[in-house]
Amino acid sequence: MKNWQLAILSGTLFGLSFIHIGLGFLVFFAFVPYLIFIKNSSPKHSFFNGLIFGFVVASITLYCMVLVEIIAFVGILIILPFYNAIVSYIIKKIQLRFTKFYLYLFPILWIGFEYFMTLGPLNFPWLNVGYSLANYYYLIQFADVFGICGLSLLILIINVIIYNFFQNRKKSLIFLILIFIFWFGYGIFMDETIHLEKKNLKIGILQLNIPQNEKWSSSVEKIVKKYEEQTAILTSKDTLDIVVFPESAITTYLLHTKRYRRRISTLAKENRINIVTGFPDFQRNPKKFGQKYLRFNSATMIDSLGFFFPKYDKIRLVPFGERIPLLSTFPILEKLQFGQANFEYGKNFQLYQVNDFQFSITICFESAFSELNRKNVQNGADFILNLTNDAWYGRTAFPKEHANMNRIRAIENRVSIFRAANTGISLVANPKGEILTKTEIYKNENISEFLFTTNLKNTFFGKFGFILPIFCFWIGLFIAIYSVIFGRLFTKKL
Repeated sequence: MKNWQLAILSGTLFGLSFIHIGLGFLVFFAFVPYLIFIKNSSPKHSFFNGLIFGFVVASITLYCMVLVEIIAFVGILIILPFYNAIVSYIIKKIQLRFTKFYLYLFPILWIGFEYFMTLGPLNFPWLNVGYSLANYYYLIQFADVFGICGLSLLILIINVIIYNFFQNRKKSLIFLILIFIFWFGYGIFMDETIHLEKKNLKIGILQLNIPQNEKWSSSVEKIVKKYEEQTAILTSKDTLDIVVFPESAITTYLLHTKRYRRRISTLAKENRINIVTGFPDFQRNPKKFGQKYLRFNSATMIDSLGFFFPKYDKIRLVPFGERIPLLSTFPILEKLQFGQANFEYGKNFQLYQVNDFQFSITICFESAFSELNRKNVQNGADFILNLTNDAWYGRTAFPKEHANMNRIRAIENRVSIFRAANTGISLVANPKGEILTKTEIYKNENISEFLFTTNLKNTFFGKFGFILPIFCFWIGLFIAIYSVIFGRLFTKKL
């Protein structure tokens, strides 16, 4: 096969493994064609083949972004393949400088790249290799050691071993068997040794299934009334401590609208329930220049006495969809309007308490950020509520991709996660990553479940966080600089 065909094949295998159609195992072979085209290409051609690889992956896994905003989809189709092209160029340079060792450096370099994707305004850690295994229960238990990047590392090592096997290095098969024995063994051990404890705290989730084209066009009165009715129905059937509404459930500036603020407060008091809901919010811009108001994607808790607690503002925003990257550095970008929200970044973590338990809120895309969720737990959260609205994406693979990230977050920190999605998939994941209950997509369905905790006080990942990917990032950066810059100087001297 030609190198560009290998790039297409590699991107296709990875893309198909990622979208949760029962082909997750393909990820163990996905990077074998990638390593072949890196070996056979020049640095220049590695760049373009990396571009092809990234374009194919993004097209298969993120095509549904076109349903959100065209600018978001175009931005992703430009940036992600470009990132892959640069990484492929660097890997080729390293392969030329470290011919005997580069295969063993490859997993380190890729994990460093995954960490890089969590940084800055273009942060988009959606395509971490480890998510391909989200439905492989025993294998994902290892996420409590090094997080999602630990899963990615093992997958990439296996790809290198399989590549070596096809290069007539048959002894490498022994290492493959040993890795799987260790990996499955760890998963079985953790499954048997972690003890779940059912707590006297029950949480209900409302999924009203409001289509995106109706969500913001329908009257606020109509939507609030639906939540009032469904809350009353759910609490009449079950004894609950918390009822969770999804992201932007109340489609008005709730904190600034006395009428609806009073309605939600009354709803909580009449049903003797704590309500957690999402809503848009704003505040005056303290600066004399720029836009008059700053807007936020927010959520808060209203207790059973009707009291509104301090709100949580979403910290991680979707690039291009929720905010144009580098807007703070180049305010002129504000004049570019493609339908994006241009929210402001939240700055503070919030903890809420019901009975003897504390919890944090994450909103939508934030379920993709291991470190953000880890910080919530280290700050004292006993469980996490994830509020989202996946109505944008229709009946694509995206809602499944998004929902399954919560399984990894639950295992990384060994806490329960309750996910409320407007049109699905709403779910409850226990600290082992088991899905206790979930809804179907595009169904008006409410669910409830008790809180489960574990006998573990902390996990290795919880204590040390991204120690592995940070190490890989700096090692990879050093090797890349040496190979690309100093390697060129050394060659010229010769």
